[in-house]
Amino acid sequence: MTSPPPTPSGLPLVGHTVGFAADPFGFVADLLADHGVEDAVGLDVVGMDDLYVLAHPDHVERAFVTDRDSVVKGGEFEAAFGDAVIAAEGAEWRRQRDELEPFFRWERVDEYAPAMRRQAERRLRTWPDSGTLSLESEMKAVTLDIIFDTILGRELDLDGDERIRAAADGLNGRFAPASWVLPSWVPTPSRRRFDRADRALREEVRELVETADEASLTRRLANALGSDADYPTTVESLENQLVGMIFAGHETTALALTYALYLLATDPETRERAAAEVDRVVGDGPVTADATRALPVLERVIKEALRLYPPVHTLPRETAKPFSTGDRVIPAGTDVHLSVIRIHRDERWYDDPLAFRPERWDDETDRPAYAYLPFGAGPRSCLGRAFALTEAKIVLATVLRDFELDWGGDGELAIAPEMTTQPKGETPLVVRRR
Repeated sequence: MTSPPPTPSGLPLVGHTVGFAADPFGFVADLLADHGVEDAVGLDVVGMDDLYVLAHPDHVERAFVTDRDSVVKGGEFEAAFGDAVIAAEGAEWRRQRDELEPFFRWERVDEYAPAMRRQAERRLRTWPDSGTLSLESEMKAVTLDIIFDTILGRELDLDGDERIRAAADGLNGRFAPASWVLPSWVPTPSRRRFDRADRALREEVRELVETADEASLTRRLANALGSDADYPTTVESLENQLVGMIFAGHETTALALTYALYLLATDPETRERAAAEVDRVVGDGPVTADATRALPVLERVIKEALRLYPPVHTLPRETAKPFSTGDRVIPAGTDVHLSVIRIHRDERWYDDPLAFRPERWDDETDRPAYAYLPFGAGPRSCLGRAFALTEAKIVLATVLRDFELDWGGDGELAIAPEMTTQPKGETPLVVRRR
């Protein structure tokens, strides 16, 4: 019988629990470096069954492309988001994907560009002419403004709707590392925060069903209820979908923007090149959909920020059948984490992988196809990719058009993993209006 990848011994009774909960990124990187066989290593964590971390493009290709029936999302996503597309599997996932995809195609996203621009400009008008602001908070605010205006069909109050904003932030708590190492029934503080956030957003969704703009996805799904449409068939399914989109559609893009602006603020040369490009293409005018296609420097900045700080740092799955990592085989029914951040920071695929070098994307090198996967891979790659990239370009170009930037923090920005890659500590951005 073929054995699974090695699981190094840890502390008595608790195994790897303490190290993993304290520093998941560093602990896993060290395990892979010291004990990984075929870029896979086992974790021994209290409260969880066997868990393996996989960190090679070939594992990603196998899991999401060539043998995608070999893994499933597992129960934690379903517990959080019910039957939403973010958690659904098989035929149910395909049915939902077919219904939702038209709202996220490139041509449809172009139609959202004016609203994205309007929300970005509205938010930036509240920034001081000269001062320091919380970068993470501002990016979360603007991306939530955008998804509500474009997809959900309601404009949030610029300085209000605090209950909704707090609830949107609370969704990420479901997946805090301290909760990963405990059974799903344990009511940790982060899980209780998620439950409160989920209830608040479902109340908002029920109101939106009555008031949302006719062109919005909310209205489209609400109109399908009670009709002959295949989806949705229940109010609960509609709520699951929209709450899942609030989680997936604002948190990850806000983080991408946070890290991109942090990197620009700490790299004057790249910042000046990007700002000069925006001045040349946009000038004092609006950032249009056409303009976003004429900003190659900014596009490379975004691509490199997503490599160095992928908002989704790992893709948690469960094996549906034995999963080969080469000569080793992980049994069916086992939790696996496909580590995006370890692949993105692997020196085999990227020279000087911890350096911010947007110019590395000027000429594509001969690296594996799945050595870059900020939006996942295969048929189940991120539904909102076009939406997120267009939104990121519009927000970044608008910021660079209107402001000079500096970093107000001491030293390098640290990161901490929840379900998404979170900044650790404050994110002070110093701005001066141009």
